[in-house]
Amino acid sequence: MRCKKCKRDIAENSLFCNWCGAKQIALADEIKVPKPMRKFTGEYTAQVMVDGVRIRVTAETEKEYYAKARAVKKKLVDAKKPDNRIVKDLVSDYISARVGVISPSTLDGYLRKAKSNLQSLMELKVKDLTLQTVQKAVDAEKKKYSGKTIREAWTLISAATGVKLEGLVLPSKAPKRKPPIYSVDDVKRIILELDDYGGEVECAGLLALWCSLRRSEIMGLKWNDIKKGAIVVRSARVYDKDHKLVEKDNKNATSERTILCDNYIIDKLNSLPKTGEYVFTISTAGIWKGIDTVCKKAGVEHGYLHGFRHTNATIMEYIGIPSKYANQRGGWADDHVRQRTYTDLMSEGAEKNANLLDEWFLGLIGSKSDPEKQLNV
Repeated sequence: MRCKKCKRDIAENSLFCNWCGAKQIALADEIKVPKPMRKFTGEYTAQVMVDGVRIRVTAETEKEYYAKARAVKKKLVDAKKPDNRIVKDLVSDYISARVGVISPSTLDGYLRKAKSNLQSLMELKVKDLTLQTVQKAVDAEKKKYSGKTIREAWTLISAATGVKLEGLVLPSKAPKRKPPIYSVDDVKRIILELDDYGGEVECAGLLALWCSLRRSEIMGLKWNDIKKGAIVVRSARVYDKDHKLVEKDNKNATSERTILCDNYIIDKLNSLPKTGEYVFTISTAGIWKGIDTVCKKAGVEHGYLHGFRHTNATIMEYIGIPSKYANQRGGWADDHVRQRTYTDLMSEGAEKNANLLDEWFLGLIGSKSDPEKQLNV
């Protein structure tokens, strides 16, 4: 017989070639590895399981992938060179690489979790992140933190190290708290109490409840964004890791928009003191406390600005505003709206429906002077 590698003559039924030493049994039959997926870049990639740990193997060609994957499976090479590095170093590198890319609030969340959560894992080497070790750390963390926090902390470590553990049991997330559902009478009482409260709290509440602005958009509103009969939404502000308000990109392409609104809101905004570039100088905590007081006096559940924005969407559905105008007004990211409708922001239909929404709210306000007057919706 001939050697499969060097092609020299060797004895029949040889297990190895006595010239080059090559094994005469195909390696492909000996070690099974996953079939790779071809990425859009042309590279071949798949995850190989070694000692309960998934290791990503990537190569430029399919042949090279199989060679590397089988070597990893046999532990002939160290597929992840950072395995001997400390977890906290990789997490720090992961976060540093995303500065300026992710939003300041997301960055702040990463930094807090890297400093406070799953600390027993941070000093370990990546290769020591076994299922048993990580499960023990997760179980210990349950006594101090919520399921959501623990899941996010492990997700950060997993993304930074590339370690994914089959069979790891993470605590379930608590059911997401839904914003309160306000009735028409609830909305009327909220607006009346906002009017009594006045100032920046009233304006912030109206912008969320009437104009469907996000909290970050309210905090990012500038004086030159306030026009005659309209508000231009083009910036947002969030808190960074030092708890300072900084500008960030809008949430999505449809977030930058012009919202037509009644002079009732424009006049209230213009009555605020102009002390700088931004309309709102109050902190989000200050707005929260003010809205809490307003809701208590109105006898309704505290929904804060997100709850008010949610209510705005409900009201637009209730009074029959078409979804395409509702999506444009709220800046919701929707493929249909973004591709086919977003370019027609100032159409007659948008103006008509903006007026319809203004009339609905003005109907509520008009009932303030006459308690016996019934709102006809």
